[in-house]
Amino acid sequence: MKQSFFSAIPNFHYALAAVLFAVCASPTVSSALTLVKKSRSDYTIVVPPDAIPSERYAAEELQAYLEKISGARLPISSEPKAGGSRQILIGKHANAKGNIPWDKLGQDGFVLKTDGRRLIIAGGRPRGTLNGVYTFLEEQLGVRWFTPELERVPATNGVVLGSLNQVRVPALEYREVYWTEMTRNADFAARHHLNGDHYGLQEKHGGPFAIYFPFVHSFDALVPRDLFKEHPEYFPLIDGKRTDGYVQRCLSNPEVLKIAKARVRLWIKEHPDATIVSVSQNDEIRNCQCAECKAIDDAEGTPCGSLLRFVNAIAEDIEKDYPNVEIDTLAYQYTRKAPKTIRPRKNVIIRLCSIECCFAHPLETCSSEANRRFRDDIVAWGPIAPLLYVWDYTPNFANYQQPFPNFDVLQPNVQFFVDHNVKGLFEQGNYSSGGFGEMGPLRAYLLAELLWNPRTDVQKHKSEFCDAYYGPAAPKILEYLELMENQVRGEKAHAHIFDSPKSAYLNKAFLDDANRILDQAEAAAGDGPGRGRVLVARLPVWYVQLATEKVTGDERTALLQKFLAVARGVGISSISEGQSLEEWAKKMGSK
Repeated sequence: MKQSFFSAIPNFHYALAAVLFAVCASPTVSSALTLVKKSRSDYTIVVPPDAIPSERYAAEELQAYLEKISGARLPISSEPKAGGSRQILIGKHANAKGNIPWDKLGQDGFVLKTDGRRLIIAGGRPRGTLNGVYTFLEEQLGVRWFTPELERVPATNGVVLGSLNQVRVPALEYREVYWTEMTRNADFAARHHLNGDHYGLQEKHGGPFAIYFPFVHSFDALVPRDLFKEHPEYFPLIDGKRTDGYVQRCLSNPEVLKIAKARVRLWIKEHPDATIVSVSQNDEIRNCQCAECKAIDDAEGTPCGSLLRFVNAIAEDIEKDYPNVEIDTLAYQYTRKAPKTIRPRKNVIIRLCSIECCFAHPLETCSSEANRRFRDDIVAWGPIAPLLYVWDYTPNFANYQQPFPNFDVLQPNVQFFVDHNVKGLFEQGNYSSGGFGEMGPLRAYLLAELLWNPRTDVQKHKSEFCDAYYGPAAPKILEYLELMENQVRGEKAHAHIFDSPKSAYLNKAFLDDANRILDQAEAAAGDGPGRGRVLVARLPVWYVQLATEKVTGDERTALLQKFLAVARGVGISSISEGQSLEEWAKKMGSK
């Protein structure tokens, strides 16, 4: 989609200690750089002869979007003319090295600057230059990528820049938004500066920040269950009995450690591209209570004591032979509390999980006991974990299609993580829906913007998205979102990721007001492209009405059929993390 508009996009700068920045100079007549005039350009996009695939792709993306914007197609060359001044230098050029702090850019940072009549977009390898091009297109030229199918590109026959002198290094080294709406298109993820392992990023995108094998909850693969028959001592002692099944392992048993070390080495050999290996607990809480494990845990004040000692031993075993491989483990549920004395080795990633928290109010200020405990834990881990990541949660997993009032906390929570030494952030969404989750496209978009720049203007992004996505219905959609957030503001109610449709904030007054506003949104949309999107936005309200039997008889039957027609029409296949749409439909009485 190409829309005709052009507006100046103010430059943003990070205000975090972990981020480098330089203030842009204001445009002046003398410093103006005219890339395109009357849809013609005498500029050349220049890539270095030894450019890596992502730098060549960056040049191609810049060429394509400049042509979309202005009609001018700039040539791409790897052989700049001697003394040529009208050039856009893309990537690591020999004649630009003295002006660029390459050692500070990492894998994703970049420089965006003007130098005489030259524009320089150059970044760390492998993704920095591509990030620089996308930032230039977004901030300087007004391009937006709202969904894989919906972009906004300004139309103008002239492109004029003021002087630029920026250095950008993201606060988070690892950024992953695990929503279906983001994971289904690698180009779209790259345009949002995401670098996780679930997007299928190719060489042209610079690949992912890290390649995992396996990805979390790995104990069954590490020490297989079929060993139980001959070696029950490898498995947890629970209530005085060695226990089989989907349980943890006896982490003080030296043979378990020996098996685990060998398995990790085998994984690295079989998956030579893997840079992070998961040695992490199963997704349940039954851990070993044998005398040896219990003694470690009691001394450390947390079951993470025996876990981290075990993980450290594996990390120590591989670090000399595989210095580029890190071991990832979870601080999750019963292991979330940091040990008193045991510290993660330099090649161990601690991935702290916020699963128990209230997500209606910021983690840093919410009065709930769950959030207080999480604050204590992140404050304890921050100074002692060389590599601290967070696994955060952003939908209702028990009811994907249910209003979840967490928009107010998205930004303060990301900022809270960054302020407490978090280096990587995994934002889990409704990855299994097979289609749209409750406000999924909007959440995915906002989270991607926040992971790149935690201090970005979220309200601006929300308004821009809704204007483009919902068209004339946008004001009413924004009004509905405000209504939803007002249900929990001031701590009127807390919200958790397994809340039921009978939660206090989903009362009849809310449903009535929501339907009134969304009726108006649907009318405003008319027959335009936003109409179908408004109907999808209505699914959460209809879901609560159906799940709580707020409507009955023929009205209920009609509403259920309308719900299913819309949901099936956009490809929704899951109603929760563990239930398909069709299973739910049958349960609700659909034939």
